[in-house]
Amino acid sequence: MKALKRYVNIFKGVKLPWVCMLTLLAFSMVEVTLGLQSVELSASIIDASQSTIDGQRLLRYAVNLILTVAATVGETYFDGLLCQKIGASVRVKVWDKLMRLPLSHYDTESPNDLVSRVTSDPGSASTYISTGIACITTVYATVVAFRQLFTFHSGLATWSLLIIPCTIGVGGIYAAMSYHSSLLGARNFAKTTGYMTEHVHNLRLIRALGTEQYEKKRSGGIFRKQYWTDLYSRSTVAYMVVGLQTLSCMSLIISFVAGGRMVADGTLTVGTLIVFYGFSSMVAMHLSNLFMAVGAIIGANGELKKISQLLEQADEPTGGEEVTGEEDIVFDNVSFAYREDVPVLQNVSFRLRAGRVTAIVGTNGAGKSTLMKLLERMYEPQEGQISFGSRDVRDFNLGSWRHALGIVAQDTPLMSGTVRENLTYGLDRDIGEEELKQAIRLANAYDFIMETPGGFDAEVGPGGSNFSGGQRQCLAIARAVLRSPRYLLLDEATSNLDAKCEADVSTALDRLMEGRTTVMIAHSYRATQEADDVIVMDNGQVVGMGTPEDLIKTNAYYQAFAHRGDKEAVS
Repeated sequence: MKALKRYVNIFKGVKLPWVCMLTLLAFSMVEVTLGLQSVELSASIIDASQSTIDGQRLLRYAVNLILTVAATVGETYFDGLLCQKIGASVRVKVWDKLMRLPLSHYDTESPNDLVSRVTSDPGSASTYISTGIACITTVYATVVAFRQLFTFHSGLATWSLLIIPCTIGVGGIYAAMSYHSSLLGARNFAKTTGYMTEHVHNLRLIRALGTEQYEKKRSGGIFRKQYWTDLYSRSTVAYMVVGLQTLSCMSLIISFVAGGRMVADGTLTVGTLIVFYGFSSMVAMHLSNLFMAVGAIIGANGELKKISQLLEQADEPTGGEEVTGEEDIVFDNVSFAYREDVPVLQNVSFRLRAGRVTAIVGTNGAGKSTLMKLLERMYEPQEGQISFGSRDVRDFNLGSWRHALGIVAQDTPLMSGTVRENLTYGLDRDIGEEELKQAIRLANAYDFIMETPGGFDAEVGPGGSNFSGGQRQCLAIARAVLRSPRYLLLDEATSNLDAKCEADVSTALDRLMEGRTTVMIAHSYRATQEADDVIVMDNGQVVGMGTPEDLIKTNAYYQAFAHRGDKEAVS
């Protein structure tokens, strides 16, 4: 019951299509009622046909069949519509939740699993509603059919009660199989699609390293699991088909073995026997449908388990004051670890002075990028405090805090859409053509954008593939220019670029940095020479702080860093 409550909470805050639900229920009830009437009409027609053909009864029967078909079509249409509406609403809710979760949540789940949470899993949510309606209809049909059975012949009806325990047994086994099938299916489908997405993207690497045979062997294990999962799913369906056929045979045996003797001794008419068999079959069918519905709900629980767990996660904080003005940002004995047993930052303390340029240098894995993530408040420190002026940064609204930051990273991806849409992405104001042109001039992006067919309306390829690395960086700088941030975070923004691109990007960054508090992760000595302060990191700790002039005299790492930079400049 507790688990069921968790899954039902998936619908909290979801606007349910009540009109569609009630219409589906109405069509279902009409279809069932017409089906019961058809059975009664068929009995009267058969009994009457022994003396004469009753055209009026035949006409009523034909009209009843036509109305039954119409009701079935309506039921099918609104059932499909209901499933799509609920699936879409839950999908929106899950995606909204994903965008509000702390970044730490994404450290434990692969992107492909998260895609599955949004794309395929919400389709199972509608099972609760449509199956609930089916249960109401089934209970109604079963009660009416049993009442009719006892009306026609109480003796035969008593024998037909044997169908109930048999149906419970068949339905219970199906429910258990359905749950395990859906759980395995969701898990292995995510693994299979995840493997395929990653390796199709890296086919060039596979060919270059000659690992085709290795990947063939590795994929064989993954595909075998998918094969057995699919086979188990098919077996579940096959089991239910066999179960339904068995229940149908039981209904036939009860009706015609016991009823046949009564027809022979004249205590039962052929028409009554046929109508009894019809009602008995309907009871078996609807009881089976009821337990199939229960099995579907239990199966949906397996598929929705991950969604319910995701929705129970705490969101990023939304309260706090707006960020106004510029203040020093202070790290005070900050420690952080992505995993408890692997510390990344240990007792880090320093001050980022407002209106100044601070460069951070250090070895690979020293914790430089993690510092940037803490500055963006993508993560919170496990120990220590980050302050804005004299106050904890957690006192400030998260959206307002991030709005005050402009970020240009080493690898800035572009979104699908046009150049204009990428430049204005995240802005809540209208941007005119002249402001766009001014921004791309400052970012050294004017020439290549204007030379691109379509200009601002040119389509951007997947991940910005139709632009070079340097061009993507210039577009990211232009986007930062349009945001006009108070604080600028540069995460190795000029690394992995050739000399020409680096020069263009560096010029654009110099323009962007004017008058702004800037924090940069620097990979070149030249960049640190333009900084007011330099922080030297090693193995998650600050091992040096000061001006470039002071550190060149006192810090061994910075001296080696400068010496390496001078050699590269000479070469």
